[in-house]
Amino acid sequence: MCWRGFSVSIRSLKLSSALSGARPSRRASRSSAKAAEAMLCLPAASCWGWIRVSVMPCLTQRSGQREWPDPPPFRRDKRRRSRVSAGNFCRVAAYPAASSSCIGWRRELWQTPVRVLAADAVCVSERIVMAKKTSPPEPAKSSLFMPQGGGRATVGLPRSAFGGSGPTVGVPAGGQGGFRPGATQATPPAPDDIVQLLQLGGAHLAAGRLDHAGQAAAQVLKIEQRNPDALHLLGLVALGKGDAANAEKLIATAAALMPRHVNVWVNLGNAQREQGKADEALIAYRRAEAINPDYPDIFLNRGILYKDSTDYAAAVAEFEKLIELMPDNAIPYLRAASAATDAGRFRDARTYLLRATERLARIPLPLATTLSATYERLGDLEDALTWADKALAIDAASGGALAVWSKAKRRLHKGDKAVLAECRSRLAALDLGKVSVNDARLVSSELAQICQEAGDVDAAFRYFTQQNGHTARLPELGRVNRTAFIDEVGTLIDTFTEGFVSSWRELPVPGIEPGHAAAPVFLVGFPRSGTTLLDQIFDAHPQVQVFEEQPFLRAVRKSIGGYPKSLAGMDEGRRAAARDLYWQELRDAGADLEGRTVINKMPLDIVHAGLIHRVLPEARIIFALRHPADCVLSCFMQDFVPNGAMLNFLTLEDSARFYGRAMTLWRTYRSLLPLNVHEVRYENLVADLRGEVEPALEFLGLGWHDAVSDPAAHALARGSIKTPSYSQVTQPIYSSSADRWRRYEKHLRPVMPILEPHIRSFGYAL
Repeated sequence: MCWRGFSVSIRSLKLSSALSGARPSRRASRSSAKAAEAMLCLPAASCWGWIRVSVMPCLTQRSGQREWPDPPPFRRDKRRRSRVSAGNFCRVAAYPAASSSCIGWRRELWQTPVRVLAADAVCVSERIVMAKKTSPPEPAKSSLFMPQGGGRATVGLPRSAFGGSGPTVGVPAGGQGGFRPGATQATPPAPDDIVQLLQLGGAHLAAGRLDHAGQAAAQVLKIEQRNPDALHLLGLVALGKGDAANAEKLIATAAALMPRHVNVWVNLGNAQREQGKADEALIAYRRAEAINPDYPDIFLNRGILYKDSTDYAAAVAEFEKLIELMPDNAIPYLRAASAATDAGRFRDARTYLLRATERLARIPLPLATTLSATYERLGDLEDALTWADKALAIDAASGGALAVWSKAKRRLHKGDKAVLAECRSRLAALDLGKVSVNDARLVSSELAQICQEAGDVDAAFRYFTQQNGHTARLPELGRVNRTAFIDEVGTLIDTFTEGFVSSWRELPVPGIEPGHAAAPVFLVGFPRSGTTLLDQIFDAHPQVQVFEEQPFLRAVRKSIGGYPKSLAGMDEGRRAAARDLYWQELRDAGADLEGRTVINKMPLDIVHAGLIHRVLPEARIIFALRHPADCVLSCFMQDFVPNGAMLNFLTLEDSARFYGRAMTLWRTYRSLLPLNVHEVRYENLVADLRGEVEPALEFLGLGWHDAVSDPAAHALARGSIKTPSYSQVTQPIYSSSADRWRRYEKHLRPVMPILEPHIRSFGYAL
C-alpha cells in the first residue's frame, strides 16, 4: 500500500498534500489527535464561526489487499481555534471513502500533512465524531439488500414523488453488510458493524420493510446511544408507520447532532408537514435549502406542502424548479401537472405533460395515463383515447388507463349500447386484486357509471358501494381526520342559538366597499345541488367573475381567534381587518373587484353563513337547492377527491346524516339572521333555464345576457372545471338527473327517516 499526493477542493477552500508517499502514523497521542484538527476562521460577516475542515487522502492497494493503519483512539477533545492561512501546513480529520454525505459516516483521524492553497472562502462541515478504524467495505456481491440507485446517499426520490409522502432515504454507500434484523446473533455487534447496520437499515427502509429497518437502527443505538444516523433512521421508520409526532422528535434530535445534512432537514419538514405544522415544515425546508440550494427533494416536498395547503401557484413554482433540476425525469412534470389540475388550470397541466413527452426518451405509464385523463377533462376525447391506447400498450392491465379509455369512449359514443357493453366487458375482466387501491377505485367508479347509463340500477349501486370501499382504503387518507368537518358543524349548531346572536355587539351595516363594482356574492348549497352548473351560467355573463371552490373564507376564519364564539364580541376594527383579508385573498387569486361582480362558489361555505353575515353583512347569497334524496344519492355515487368533508359520503347513511346536520344549521341561520338570500332550484333550472336564472341575475343587480343560456359552450371554452361534474356541464342541459332517486328508492329506504323532515321543509314530495 502507498499514499499518493492529492489535491482536494471543498467549495473554494483548497488543500494539497505536502509530501508524496506520506503515510498516516500508526501511533498517536492525545495531543497529536488534537493537533490533527484543522480549523478555519471565517470572515467577520459569517454567522457560522469556527468550523472544521476535513480531507481524505487517496488510498491505493497492492496485491489485492487493503491495509488500514490504526488511527488514534476516540477522544472528545476541544476544538483548536488555530487560524489557517495560505501556505501553512495543517493536519486534518479524514473521512473514509465514499461516506462524506450519507448515513453512517465513519470519522477517522489521519496525520497526513497538507498545504493550504487557499483559505479565502467557506467550507462548512458537521461536528466530527471520532471512532475507531474500520476496513473499507468490499464491493457487494449481491443486490439483495442494495438500495435503489447503487448505494447513493439518497435512494432515488422519496416515495412522496409517486403520490405518497414517504421520506428522503439516506443510506451509506458500500456493501450490504452482514447483519440481518431478526437473526440470532452469537455475540453483540462490534462498533465495526455500525456502517453495515445502517446500510442494511436504509435498504430495508427503501424496500418498505419498516420493522426490519427499525431493528437495525435499534442495534446501532445499543452500540452508540446518540448515533445521529440511527436516530434519523428510526425517525423515518416512525414516519413510515404514520407516527409523525414521534418521527419529528427523533429526526429533530438527529438534526441537532448533524445540523449540516440536507436530507435530515427535509425529513424533519416532512414529519412536521404530516402533522399539519406547515410553518415549522417550511422553516425546516429553508434550512435544507441553505445547506444545498439544488437538492431536488426540498422542492418536491415543499411543493407537496403548498399543494396540500391549496396554494397551487406556489406548488407549481416549486415543481418548476424541480423540472430545472431533473429535466429528464417524469416525476417533476407529473407533479407540476397535478398542482395545475388542482388549480383548475388543465391547459397548463397538458403543457407540462407534453413537455415531458418531448424531453423523455421513453414515455412511462403514469405520464401516458395522466395525459389521457387531462385530455378527457378538456373534452378532447380523440386525443384522450390515443394516449389511453399508448398507456395500455405499456401495460394492458393498468386500471387507471383502462378507466380513462372507457370514460372517453363512452362520452364520445354517448348512448351507444354496443360501446357500453364493450367498456363494461373490458373493465369487469380486470382483476382488481392485482391493481392499486386507487386504480381499483377508478375502475369501480367507471363500471358504476356504465351500469347506470345502461339502466342496470342494482349493479350500479353495487359498484358505487365498491368504489367507496376502495376510497376508504386509500393510504393517504390514513392521516385525515374523518370527523373534523362534521364535528365543526355540530359545534356551530350548538353555538348559534337565539341567546348567542342576541349577545352580539352592534355594528353598522356597510354598503358596497368603496371602489368595488358590487357587493360580495357567495354561491353555496349542499354538494351535487347544481352549483357547478350555476357556476358556468353566471361566469358566462360578461359582468361576472366566478371563482370555483377556493378556500377564501378559511383564511378569514383562521384570523378570528376563538371562532365562532368570538363573533359576539367582534368590534369594528377586527371586522375591518377580516374584511380586508377577504378582499386580499380574492385579489391574490386575480379577482376584478373594481370591474365585475365577483362570485365565490364554495358549496360547503353554507355552514359558515353566520361568519359571512358577521363580517360581510351586505353580502348576497345564492342558495342552490335540490331534492334532498337526489342530493344525498348523488353525493354517495360521486367519486369525489377525498378530503375530510367528502369522506362523509362513503356510505348512504353517513351522506344522509351529513346532509341533515348541514341543513339543520342552514335553517338555524335563516331563522336567526337576516341573510340576503336568493334560492335557485335545480329541478326548475334544468326545466326552464331562463325562467330560473333571470330572477337570480336581477337579485345580483344584473340584466339578462344571451351568453348565459349556453353553459356547455362556456364550460368547454373555459377549460377549468375543477369539480367532478365536468363531464355533465360540458353537455347540453338535461333533466334525467331530476328525481333519479326514485329508481334507487329501495336502496334509499333506510335513510329516508333522516331526510324526510328536510324534504317536507323545502317543499318537495316524498
